[in-house]
Amino acid sequence: MRAGLPGLAEAIYAEINASVPDYAIADPDPPAISDIVNEALTGFVTRVADPAVPQDRLIGLLRALGRKELNSGRSLDSLHTAIRIAFRTSWHRIAEVCTRHRFSGDVLAELAERHMAYMDELIDPVVQGYLEAGSRPREEPARLRRRLLHRLAEGGGDSGGVAELADRAGWPLPAAATPVAVRPGAGRPRAAGTGDVLLDLDGAEPWLLFPGPFDGDRRAALESALAGTRLSVGLTVPPERIPDSLRWARRVLALAEDGMIDGSPVLLGEDHLLDLWLASDPALLDEIVERRLGGLMSLPAAKRAVLVETLRVWLESWSTAAEVGRRLHVHPQTVRYRLHQIRERIGDQMDDPEARFGLEAALRALRLRDRGRAASGPGGRRLVS
Repeated sequence: MRAGLPGLAEAIYAEINASVPDYAIADPDPPAISDIVNEALTGFVTRVADPAVPQDRLIGLLRALGRKELNSGRSLDSLHTAIRIAFRTSWHRIAEVCTRHRFSGDVLAELAERHMAYMDELIDPVVQGYLEAGSRPREEPARLRRRLLHRLAEGGGDSGGVAELADRAGWPLPAAATPVAVRPGAGRPRAAGTGDVLLDLDGAEPWLLFPGPFDGDRRAALESALAGTRLSVGLTVPPERIPDSLRWARRVLALAEDGMIDGSPVLLGEDHLLDLWLASDPALLDEIVERRLGGLMSLPAAKRAVLVETLRVWLESWSTAAEVGRRLHVHPQTVRYRLHQIRERIGDQMDDPEARFGLEAALRALRLRDRGRAASGPGGRRLVS
């Protein structure tokens, strides 16, 4: 039966569209309905293989579909007719598969019985959603969107309940979305930007969410709407991973506020993943610096800064003394002398590929730590994990 699934959802949708007058008008979101039908069909085949497989997500989607049908102005009679057509069309496909594989009449009868039971099981949540939508007052769209935003921040992006809430809020749940952490005190945006943005700018940790990746048009809209406000753009991720991406975006914003990274108006989380890793544990950061660069840390600050910068450029370029000297604007012999001093203090780490990676991490950690300490000043705050 699995081999008979491709194209079946589209065939069902076309048959309903042709047979039920209420569906003759093009649906605003046929892909979403086809996705639900596909999931129901796949669920039936899976249920045949294992009757104990849960259907919680599908039940939530079907209830949301029932509400959608009411909001689209279709009658309950039309909904019942559409469901019967869906199951009739799917049964024709099942019968074709059984005939092709010469299954016995007993097998066909058992499948027919399971198919009818499955239809009864799925009709109830659709009708329940339809009746619920007609019996309760409509929530304000803005309130629904805030609820949806909070649910996504809590990690509910892979549940049927979120899909249902997104449908009620008029915000189609995307395959991927991008959270943006906003500096507190931004206030309300001067312009709404685009209608597909969910936002909460009134809380202690304001943020917003938009579907898809962060591109040039999205950047221009956000910079216009939140002019003068520092933004930290998270990674574009599936809905269920939004909490992680939001947490990283907020951490990048905190690093910028602490002066540990560049404080650009628009920060891209993807540019600071290593910084997040290194700054996740301040005590561990200190340990990395001490273990890798301890031989340099006891030097006077000015001399240490010169040798650390020389080591950083040498590791980045992995080139000759002449090239390193050109980048540092010093004579090659000076570079050789500095490298000799560095080797005396940190041992043979410069000749070991794994150790070189550790040195690069330690240098970046040192820069983060020093910038944070310089920015905090006396009485200033330190970053906490």
